[in-house]
Parts: sequence; structure tokens; C-alpha cells
Amino acid sequence: MKYYSDDRQDEFVANLLMFKRNGTYLDIGSSSSVGSNNTYFFESLDWDGICIEKDPVFNSSYAQRTCRYLNVDALEVNYEKVLSESGFPDVIDYLSIDVDQESVQVLSKLPFDKDYRFKVITIEHDGHVYGDQYRGPQQYFLKSKGYFLLCEEVLNQSGRNIGQEHGWEDWWVHPYFFEKSELERLYSYRLNTEQIMSKFI
Repeated sequence: MKYYSDDRQDEFVANLLMFKRNGTYLDIGSSSSVGSNNTYFFESLDWDGICIEKDPVFNSSYAQRTCRYLNVDALEVNYEKVLSESGFPDVIDYLSIDVDQESVQVLSKLPFDKDYRFKVITIEHDGHVYGDQYRGPQQYFLKSKGYFLLCEEVLNQSGRNIGQEHGWEDWWVHPYFFEKSELERLYSYRLNTEQIMSKFI
């Protein structure tokens, strides 16, 4: 199979959800439509999705995607309205957030208090640059909403090629949708990207 994420986010989510078909995703800060994209792979599994990217340079490339594409600032989106108008269920399989310093503000705009839940979340915090400035508030917020931090400080794979390993993302799950024993098994490894994939494949 061909994956497209920079750091195997799509491979991680696909394996964790056992290659579920006809799922749903919300990709905030989706960037390029294919390369370095966390959700393009899921269209091969007939997933329905929403991609949000404010940089217009990518607009024309989204013509090849089946997702609903919004070229807007992520902070200006009414997420509850967009999800409702798109016919999304209140349980969404995958949430990807990559909006640099705006991550905490985006989290606060998502309709967590309207009974929307996400099975898996990957979120960039760039802790190698900002320390806990964004990672700390992200973790506080998501833990307060009942999410479980499965993979902390996921390593940037491209950085390994130039000798600059660093953790720049956290990967979360909602424990309601997974067996407790499986989460405990995976968490016990204190996994980074390579390690968690070695447990799946």
C-alpha cells in the first residue's frame, strides 16, 4: 500500500482502525492535496472527509480529491455547522490538526461539547521549537475531554535523514472506541513512530 503522510500518520490510523471502510475524517491544515497529506490515503477506503487549508496555492490540486475542500482560515470555521451540513455522524474516525501556533485555538472551536467525538487524533505541537507552549495546553484540553495520549513526542521521520530527530506531534485516541487491554499494551511501549508501526505490521 502507498501512504502519503510525512510521518506515517495515515498508516498508524489505518492500522489502528483495522483498515475500516467508509469512515470519516476532518483534516485541518491539510496542506498539499496528496504528498505530505494525512488523509489522501483514506479515499482509497471510500472515506468521506473535509479538508481545510488557508493557503490558496493548493486549491487547484484538490480537484483530484473526493473530500469537501475549504480554502479558509481554520480559525474562521464554524465546525459544528460544517460537520452538520456535510452529513457527518457525531463520531468521526480521524481528526488531523496541523496549524502550527493556532492549534489550541482550533481545538477550542471544535464541537467537543456538542457530543462530537473523534476516534483518533494526530496533532502537531512542534515541541522541538516551542517546548510546552502549545503541547501543554493541547494535552490539558484533550485530557479534559476524555482523550488518551497514546503516542507522545512522535518523531519527525524526515529529520532523521539530516540527523535532527525531534518529537513534533502527539497521537491521541478516545478510549471508548478501543479495548482497554489493547490501549494498555500499546501504551506500555512508550511508542514513537517506528516502534508503534512495528507492533502493528
